Amino acid sequence: MNRPSFVCHLVFSMIVAITSELPAQGAMPDPAARRQFNQVFVKVVVPVTSRTPKQGGPVVESWVVEQLKQLGESEYFAVTGWVPVCDGLLEDDTVDNHVWDGRLKGEHGFCPVGGDIPQRKNGRLLVRVAGWTPVGGEANITLSDEPGNRAVGPVRLLVGKETRGKVEEGLPYVAVLIAPPPPEENIRSRSDAE
Repeated sequence: MNRPSFVCHLVFSMIVAITSELPAQGAMPDPAARRQFNQVFVKVVVPVTSRTPKQGGPVVESWVVEQLKQLGESEYFAVTGWVPVCDGLLEDDTVDNHVWDGRLKGEHGFCPVGGDIPQRKNGRLLVRVAGWTPVGGEANITLSDEPGNRAVGPVRLLVGKETRGKVEEGLPYVAVLIAPPPPEENIRSRSDAE
């Protein structure tokens, strides 16, 4: 074997040895680590109007009642229980952020509603619940990303980055509750079931 072919063979063997030790793709994030985010739950509460007469529904917690009174609402009812909302940080999961189908007494009183957490940054998070009307309505609520934090906000029409819509009478409110991350054993039992 001549010297140039020996050197080429040696270099090729070293490259093969090095590349065989490298992973084929980037390391996957640890599922337990990425699920350590606090859980976010939302509840939709509708004020009583001639268009939305009172109906039975899930209980409205006392802290929600207090905040609704501060917002000027005296009669209301819940149309959902506490619905979990996921964010893009869990993008490899199957995420269904359907919050409410918009039905009141079996009929569509509003358009369907979905939730999202478009931002978690500097210890705060933004919860967006959008849908309701053909022109679009949103509730955008920002609060500290700590278990136990909670807030109630109104749905506004035509809410966007540049335009803040006004609060329309009769539009729903969204209550947000931050809960601790799911316990480790729940994560394991869910992944075992899959």
